[in-house]
Amino acid sequence: MTDLSIINGTVFTETGLLKANISVKNGKITQIGEKSTTIGSERVIDASGKLVIPGLVDLHVHFREPGFTQKEDFLTGTRAAAAGGVTTVVDEPNNKPVTNSLETLRKKKKLVEGKAYVDYTFSVALYADTLDQVKELRMDGINAFAVFDELGDKPTGMNDTRVLLDALEKVKAADGVALLNCRESDLVVGTMGRLKASSKTTLEDYNDHFPHVAESIGAAKRILLADWVGVKTHMREVSTLETVEVLKQLSPYMGGVTAEVRPDHLFLNRENAADLGPFAQQWTPLRRRKDSEALWGALNDGTVNVIASDHATHTKAEKERGLEDIWASPPGLPAIESMLPLLLTRVNEGVLELSRLVEAASVNPAKVIGQYPRKGCISVGSDADLVIVDLNAEKVIRGKDSKAKTHWTPFEGWKVKGLPVATFVRGIETFVDGEIVGKPGQGRFLPA
Repeated sequence: MTDLSIINGTVFTETGLLKANISVKNGKITQIGEKSTTIGSERVIDASGKLVIPGLVDLHVHFREPGFTQKEDFLTGTRAAAAGGVTTVVDEPNNKPVTNSLETLRKKKKLVEGKAYVDYTFSVALYADTLDQVKELRMDGINAFAVFDELGDKPTGMNDTRVLLDALEKVKAADGVALLNCRESDLVVGTMGRLKASSKTTLEDYNDHFPHVAESIGAAKRILLADWVGVKTHMREVSTLETVEVLKQLSPYMGGVTAEVRPDHLFLNRENAADLGPFAQQWTPLRRRKDSEALWGALNDGTVNVIASDHATHTKAEKERGLEDIWASPPGLPAIESMLPLLLTRVNEGVLELSRLVEAASVNPAKVIGQYPRKGCISVGSDADLVIVDLNAEKVIRGKDSKAKTHWTPFEGWKVKGLPVATFVRGIETFVDGEIVGKPGQGRFLPA
């Protein structure tokens, strides 16, 4: 007996596309091949004319629980993930209270129990005064440690290079991965202060607050520090042409470093999003069209090798505060549902190879958090995290159709071709033909 058979699909395997059937038992893939049988299967799904790809692994989501559940919560966030073909997420620590200790981690684990539709883990924020907890956090199942200059209006101490080096050494000793933003905070904060003092209040002004050089210097500094320590490192929110060039120049130092790009930086820019106001406002802001073009080149040649959504939505009311004064609204955009359809559209257009999409959105992220090959691939013994994709299906993105808590999107009205039509989490049917059919609580915490 098998729990599930998916038949007649074109399956993305480690060795390439294969016309095959997939058998699933107890949440695991047990067989892949043309001759695999469906006799005795409890559920048979015909994927004729469709692709079957591994579920996406999103390293960068903000599901807002605890503290900011008017924006999103773990149930609605993981529901949106499933609708976007994402089967594993790493949730960020900027909650209230910030997830920065063993105590806050355990409370957060307990709080979200029974809510998730997809599998999940957490990143924990590093603070100068809690570095002695890194080993304990690692033993509690966490291996992703996020570095920010400030969280919860409290300085983390990480803008001090000596403290940052100490933190990287602690993560190395615990066999963890450091999540680093390409950002020199002194340059960013200083530029922001000058703009505010000059009564600069538009989206264009906001986009000026984070100079390109603050990102490229930040990237170079952190890559060299990571190489010096020998710690596994993931560079986040790469957004500029200059940073892409830094990554290429420092490639000899990037043996243990991965680099991430977000869908908003790939698809949106200062030119095509100028009219969106606060609804295009991001923590790392939108850049020029030529920066987006450079990011596409970097994704295709492997310089940037991870795609993550940075799903960070806010209520419409919160965003609308920025219509008169951009500094009055919080930065962040919903992205987890639109990410895969947008990328599949580029596959259809010949801009992106399907293999590169799967590598950057499934395989490499699973490797970053040490979950490969359990996650991120379709192979015998792997979790049956599967997405059936119809490359010919089309739709117009509408915020009202979102499964997230707040029903708006910066991609309102965009036409996409290529859609996830079914998502399975460990073999559990979770999203089918536009509807959530799974149950809250089926998603599990993934200890590292």
